[in-house]
Amino acid sequence: MFIDDRESRRRQREAENARNNRAEITAALSHGTVTRRELVKWGLLTPAGSLAFKNGLSPFAPSAFAQVPTGVPRSPLFGTTKFSEPMPRVEHLKPIPLTRNDDGHAVFPSDMNEPNAKRLSYHTDFSNWSNSGSGSSPNPFLNPITGRGPMEGRPPGEFFAHQRWDEYFPKVGYVLSVGQCAAETYFNHKMPQQQPNSMWTFGPGRFARGRGAPQLIKARYGEPLLLRIYNNLPVDRTQNNGFGRNEIATHFHNAHNGAESDGANNAFHFPGTFYDYRYGTTLARSDKINTLATDRRASGPDDGTGLVLVPGDWRELQGTMWFHDHRFFFTAENVYKGNFANITYYSGRDRGNEEIDDGVNLRLPSGRLLPWGNVDFDVNLNITDCCTRSNGQLFFDIFNSDGTLGDLMCVNNTYAPFFQVLPRKYRFRVLNACMSRFIKIVLLDSSNRAVPFQFIANDGNLVVNPITLTALDEQATAERYDIIVDFSRFKIGSKIRMVNLIRQTNGRKPDKVLSIADALKGDSQDPSVGPFMEFRVVGQVPSVDVPGVTLRYTDPDKSRVPSQLTEQIPIVTPVRTRIVEFKRDENNPSSSNGGCTPSCEDKDFLPWVIRVNGEATHSLNANRISLLIPKPGEIEHWTYVNGGGGWDHPIHLHFEEGITMNRGTNPIPATERFARKDVWRLRPGGSVTFQVQFGEFGGSYVNHCHNTVHEDFGMLLRYQVLTSGGSPQMAVSPTPIPTEDGIEFRTPEILPEGDPRTGSRSGTG
Repeated sequence: MFIDDRESRRRQREAENARNNRAEITAALSHGTVTRRELVKWGLLTPAGSLAFKNGLSPFAPSAFAQVPTGVPRSPLFGTTKFSEPMPRVEHLKPIPLTRNDDGHAVFPSDMNEPNAKRLSYHTDFSNWSNSGSGSSPNPFLNPITGRGPMEGRPPGEFFAHQRWDEYFPKVGYVLSVGQCAAETYFNHKMPQQQPNSMWTFGPGRFARGRGAPQLIKARYGEPLLLRIYNNLPVDRTQNNGFGRNEIATHFHNAHNGAESDGANNAFHFPGTFYDYRYGTTLARSDKINTLATDRRASGPDDGTGLVLVPGDWRELQGTMWFHDHRFFFTAENVYKGNFANITYYSGRDRGNEEIDDGVNLRLPSGRLLPWGNVDFDVNLNITDCCTRSNGQLFFDIFNSDGTLGDLMCVNNTYAPFFQVLPRKYRFRVLNACMSRFIKIVLLDSSNRAVPFQFIANDGNLVVNPITLTALDEQATAERYDIIVDFSRFKIGSKIRMVNLIRQTNGRKPDKVLSIADALKGDSQDPSVGPFMEFRVVGQVPSVDVPGVTLRYTDPDKSRVPSQLTEQIPIVTPVRTRIVEFKRDENNPSSSNGGCTPSCEDKDFLPWVIRVNGEATHSLNANRISLLIPKPGEIEHWTYVNGGGGWDHPIHLHFEEGITMNRGTNPIPATERFARKDVWRLRPGGSVTFQVQFGEFGGSYVNHCHNTVHEDFGMLLRYQVLTSGGSPQMAVSPTPIPTEDGIEFRTPEILPEGDPRTGSRSGTG
């Protein structure tokens, strides 16, 4: 039907008014000035929790204009075009040397004025001081910003003490803040600057503002580290530009750490407080394999050309990882605001120096100017999708329980950037950091021909042999794919574009994979289809590793991609099997299975649920243990099942990786066959079985959908790992309930179907 320009403008105005009304309701709900029940009563919200489909409220109502998958009209571009802004590199954080004092504390340099890091939380000191009858003396362990509660958010007592503190004593430290974004934070410099509360990101230092580009920690096996995270967000939770919660919990996805440092045991903390996370850089199976640390392949780099040997199984070395917020019920909102960063583990095998040839180092593309951890030719690509209001400020629809999609494809928080490369091999660490979007990437030359590349790692784990591809497999939220691209086949001046082939118009699952030709045409239903990044081959680039050095195309490329990267871990007979089903229950009020811990506040309905071993379905409750691991070292086989064909779920297992064994009746992609992973796409109506072995550390961990909107609306379960050897984690951890004045504890419920010790409904074994 023909629509004249005047009618088109009218519809655009109506759609914009609807978006503004929607944003006002979103803000009111986020600030607690209205409830979902009131919105249902007023006819503005459906009983299932979605905004009513009506003119003046929904941009998709019949008189609205420009239907796109974001739930609001198309984000304005303010005259910018793709590939007009350079991609910022992630910002490398410098390690801070720590020393040990006579009390066994880790001591920061004196000029930093940082409290020592300790095995026990400062919450313990706060409580002891408060209970000691110190009279009118001010508590020295008080939150310095609010004057309420302890200065550290880590819970008190032995259950939240750093496990094996002396064995993995931190040698270096980092101090970061989660704070309002600093000035000059843009998606593109033609677009409006983001307001401080539009984005909450990481910044280096104590009570710092957040940076635009993601941060990077370069860690190495054999050098445990201490990460101190300050909450520098506004004390007033309404100061959030309509979405996001000012309470944070940082999850290191997916290293081998004790539960007290995993960031997902309900120990969130408040503005003004810090939380000390100790990351042991521990190689898995350190208690069972290579216990004397004699295998040179199980190692980290020293400060020269040598190795620091560590116990454990070298086949379980990790590389590309990240950390992000994990505040239950608000994870999607906080991560979408920018609360994530990168961390890379370096090892003797994957040293980040392409010249050292000692029979252990793989010499993968990286650089050579530093002894280890070079990133001149080793590049983090954090891919996100977002959308904005008409004023260019970041927008998030907190009503949509299916998932959040954006129409602006960004890399390292920059809209459709370009990146200059030399004609040589590069390693790209590709992270899908979207909330709900699946992507499928191809590289195209100027003639729109697919450029071959080599796939070397899945979720931070090296595959046995490099795999040559012309397109990546579908990549879900939180999955990491490491690839090697050889630009030496191109002349200086060439341009290669990174293209997304997946159309997705609903947060539940992708619509379809498009052909290259169709993706290049663009898609009116999904503006995130098509090219979103451009590589430009040039003759010289400045070094990132050593500023002031110029790298030139004439420099020899000494990097290698060996034909074998690691060895296969065998599949064995398990001690027990478990079946975990992820599904939807449209009629699941939050009170139907025990309520919410922590409080789910405005969420009256939690439509995403989990079923263990065929028993009753349950939604997110941090005080409910759905799976219990009774003994370290036991090998189990788990099967994840998608309980419906109308959606896809990328399921993430904390703490340990699993080895993909089969996908039911579906084939396993070559990039996943017997590979170690921590995120599995279930695919519509599909399933996946993997082998997993827990050990070394214990406590409370979680398993959830990494479509973070599904997670926030109930698709998360708690599992408990019990240890041995007299540690507190031999017993089930109490559940922390944080408040601004301190932490209370509750005794958790254990579902019988998840507890092998009860015998009956817990799988085999």
